[in-house]
Amino acid sequence: MVDRLTRKLENSHGIEVVVTESKEHFRRCARDFFLSSYENLLVWGGDGTAHDAINVIYPFVEEFRGDSGPRKAVGFLRGGTGNGIQDSYEVPYRLSAQLASYARSMRNGYRIDVDLLRIDDGRGPRYGQLVGVGFDADILVLRECRVSGGRRSGARSGVTKYVSAGIRHFLSYDFGRDRATYDLELSDGKYAFHGPRVNAQFPIHRLTMRRSPLMIEVGTRPYYGKLFKVCPDVVCNDGDMNVYLFDFSRKWEIVRNSAYIWTGRHSMINRTLSRARKPVIERYEVKHTRIGRDSPFAYHIDGELLHAGTPLSGGRYGIDIEILPQALTFLVPAQFYHIFHPFTENPDVPDVKHEPEGADAVGGV
Repeated sequence: MVDRLTRKLENSHGIEVVVTESKEHFRRCARDFFLSSYENLLVWGGDGTAHDAINVIYPFVEEFRGDSGPRKAVGFLRGGTGNGIQDSYEVPYRLSAQLASYARSMRNGYRIDVDLLRIDDGRGPRYGQLVGVGFDADILVLRECRVSGGRRSGARSGVTKYVSAGIRHFLSYDFGRDRATYDLELSDGKYAFHGPRVNAQFPIHRLTMRRSPLMIEVGTRPYYGKLFKVCPDVVCNDGDMNVYLFDFSRKWEIVRNSAYIWTGRHSMINRTLSRARKPVIERYEVKHTRIGRDSPFAYHIDGELLHAGTPLSGGRYGIDIEILPQALTFLVPAQFYHIFHPFTENPDVPDVKHEPEGADAVGGV
């Protein structure tokens, strides 16, 4: 695939193709990009590569913020089995369509400043757009760890191995015994219930809970892995993170609602659960989240498995998640850009605003 991508771009004017050899090599190339006259960086890879790219690029964005040079943007080509970030920003599937889409976006300046999450587990900050704790992190542990003679093997990527690990974990999971208990602290936002007919919300200044959910997801983008719409209600640049608590009490509830869970139709699930007075999929829109526990635990950022193994304040283990509003500029396909810029008269000239008669038009986000 890399060779195919290189061949398609080798004769393109004004484009430099670099095949990086390591994370450190990528870091050097990213710094060179910020020091160059180039305005756009396209990264080829899957969820793991996108995660690495964000964590390399964002510190340079902070370092060069306010610089008089050209505004820099990053886009993502599909290159992995999991392409959650590409799905979230409507990147086409075929390679030729991706390149044509990004060429149009570069020509017309289709860029959006997106929110990031700043995650700290006591070992310094990391950045991403999706954090998972609980069931999905446990699946990653099973997929990436194999105990053989007391030794741990390396990562085993691929959607087949992920699905296999997920099935094994689901079949062996004891809903009464295996649930971990977490202390959650949510700040500056609101509780937002999404139902099929009725929505409900109330403001939150600081909410503390001790809960044992099946899974906790915190996101600023909807998709994870292979089109799993785990955070369906997020807006990529509204300055809030969405926190979802999945609190199913029986395996049958998951089996019966599996299609709704995968496609993010939480309102359909909540309709059944709320009528039966059972826990629903809770959603919060907040600025800050803390997840703590008495012992170390696994979590993931954009599918990258990590461990909260350093005690924070009070000797407890945990992660602090803070929203960074519109922290990074993404180069996005035209169809995604125009969702946020509906009043452009000419789709190829985003700076032209159209003002309908008798109404105030709002340009931009």
